[in-house]
Amino acid sequence: MPDLFIGRQPIFDVDLNVYAYELLFRSSEDQAGAGVVDGNNATSQVMLNAFFDIGLNNLVGDNKAFINLTQYFLEDANRISFPPGQVVLEVLEDVVPNELVIETLTTLKSMGHTIALDDFELSEHLKPMVCLADIVKIDVMSLNREEIELHVKELRGFNLKLLAEKVETYQEFEYLKDLGFDYYQGYFFAKPTIVKGKGLKLNQTSILQLIAKVNSPTIEIEELSDIISMDVSLSHKVMKFVNSSASGIKVEVNSIQQAVSLLGLNTIKNWVSIAVLATAEDKPNELSTLAMVRAKACLELAKASGQPKSETFFTVGLFSTLDAMMDQPLSVLLADLPLADDLKKGLLEKSGVYGEVINCVIAMERNDLNNISFQKLDIESMSEIYLGTLLWADQQGAQKAS
Repeated sequence: MPDLFIGRQPIFDVDLNVYAYELLFRSSEDQAGAGVVDGNNATSQVMLNAFFDIGLNNLVGDNKAFINLTQYFLEDANRISFPPGQVVLEVLEDVVPNELVIETLTTLKSMGHTIALDDFELSEHLKPMVCLADIVKIDVMSLNREEIELHVKELRGFNLKLLAEKVETYQEFEYLKDLGFDYYQGYFFAKPTIVKGKGLKLNQTSILQLIAKVNSPTIEIEELSDIISMDVSLSHKVMKFVNSSASGIKVEVNSIQQAVSLLGLNTIKNWVSIAVLATAEDKPNELSTLAMVRAKACLELAKASGQPKSETFFTVGLFSTLDAMMDQPLSVLLADLPLADDLKKGLLEKSGVYGEVINCVIAMERNDLNNISFQKLDIESMSEIYLGTLLWADQQGAQKAS
């Protein structure tokens, strides 16, 4: 599975307590691994890695996270698909404050989002953004002391905090502290560290289907859930995001349909767009097909035996291959998902009705006749269900290939 990387540099308050971390795009463990990339791509990858794969809590704990935003993200408030609170929206220095950007920042500010301006230099055309900012970051390496003092004097007339970035010596820190800066960032305190994680590559076909569907005026939540359920990587990301602090949702979720319903169509639509910008790639066909066969077989066995909430059995089958897909223990992967305890135990310990159904499906995969058993279903019915599932999987593969 692909390795994921995020650069993380701490931001300190005047007492040198960690206030936040800035999350930075990295393509490798090399400190210089940012490379030359499209800004939208870099922001999208940071968002996906932070919210879905590595997890915001694993990156910053209870601290705030600064995330850089390009012009694209700042021309439509709906592209910010997380509630206000932990994330600081950092407006990059090359963002043009046109009418759309000011309208978006005004909306985000009214929603309670914290807004920071990056690498700020005094200019009359930037004043509308300054009026909306909560934090202004000043690159003290690019300015002399007279210019720094002028910036501080001008900005103190606004209701905002000042952050000195690229602080490199103790003498600079003392000087800036005397000027009244509130926050500090730079190599004097700490260089960016690289956080490494594992991620699932997204299935490009599923993403393309989602793009078309979420933009349809007649799309229903159930139909959207079905498309997401067709890809184990998308399903895992959706379930993980539901359980993150960034989603603002704090309930137990046991199915993709429930997760999609809670997140809502607009949120799903925006994350699909971000996924596309992050240049998704295909998963190996064999493992993806196995996940889908297990998911569909578990669902049909649950329906045939009259199990309540049969859609949760689809989730069990889908996630039963997650460890193989991500090269990590299933216990670690499931820890970040808001699944019911009995569902997790079914996957981890093969216990209860969920464990029974996945054991049955695995036995059918292996043609292990002695262990093909689920509830009170007879062997003929179960065999018919499994063969029908294999046929269904072949049809799905044919549709994707066409």
